[in-house]
Amino acid sequence: MGHFGGEAGAALVFLIGYLAIFLWMVYAYSTKIIKWRSRYTVLFFHVTIRVGSQACGLVFGILGFENTDVFLAYLILGAEGYFTLVLCTFRFLISWHQHNLPSHESWLEPRQTDVSAAARWKRFFIFLLLGPLAFLFYWREPAVIVHSFLILANAAIITGGSYLAGADFSKPDDPDTIRRFDVAKIARTSGQSVFLAVNFLLIGTILATIYGEKKRGVKKTHPTLILLVIVWFPLITRGIFGVLQSSVWSLSYYNPENYISTGFTPRFVAIEYMLGVVTEWVSCLLLLTTYYTSRNDPSKGDIAELEKKKAQGSDSEAPGS
Repeated sequence: MGHFGGEAGAALVFLIGYLAIFLWMVYAYSTKIIKWRSRYTVLFFHVTIRVGSQACGLVFGILGFENTDVFLAYLILGAEGYFTLVLCTFRFLISWHQHNLPSHESWLEPRQTDVSAAARWKRFFIFLLLGPLAFLFYWREPAVIVHSFLILANAAIITGGSYLAGADFSKPDDPDTIRRFDVAKIARTSGQSVFLAVNFLLIGTILATIYGEKKRGVKKTHPTLILLVIVWFPLITRGIFGVLQSSVWSLSYYNPENYISTGFTPRFVAIEYMLGVVTEWVSCLLLLTTYYTSRNDPSKGDIAELEKKKAQGSDSEAPGS
């Protein structure tokens, strides 16, 4: 028999919150306020995952352990939501570079010098075959390195969580259960630690961008960059909580003391939503508001024309020119 308690209520509140963002973005896409081939698509992916995650959280909050598959789906989708949000923030910074820097090129993601069909196919197959290990070939591209490490960390978190699926929580002293707990703790803590490290790298790149603009003579910090700095605070809070939740037993999803017959304890629900869900939702909303701070930004420029000028500049610097 279902029970609509505090956990289901919290899940419903943020399901409505994410649905509101989802519907606005669908409207914005349909009216061409924002484009599919833009930074917002990664954010839309995050919102879609979070809608699914909160829907699973709502069902689990009502049914409790009558359906453990819903609980596992909630955990996996929650991890994917955080992964996409961190990735999305980097994409927003890269987009700002491409619109606002004089070169219209981001030093986090340098433009490809070889744009031939053969080069594009080579790049495609390297990423297809090596996946996150593609950074071994593109180690000079910071964005590729960041993406690769985020993917590997995400895989470690999911693997750690899935490995506990077969544990017998009624026998915490069983050798197999202890082994599963240890492996899962190492995997999840490692993955969350990488996420945390990437968050510190993120603030470093944002501050480096602001410093670069000041050095270039721009006195007023762009409002989008200010918003990205603000976004970092809930993101780093989420990152610290992720590490603590995977390494501290009292905060773990798998600690029996965090459950009652109908699901999570009120204490655990409050901690989970304040440090996990609220921080992500606020970050998501702040990223979305960069639409209003970037409406007057220059266009990225004609890439072909920029490449032509770049090539002409190289020729003019050649000996004897």
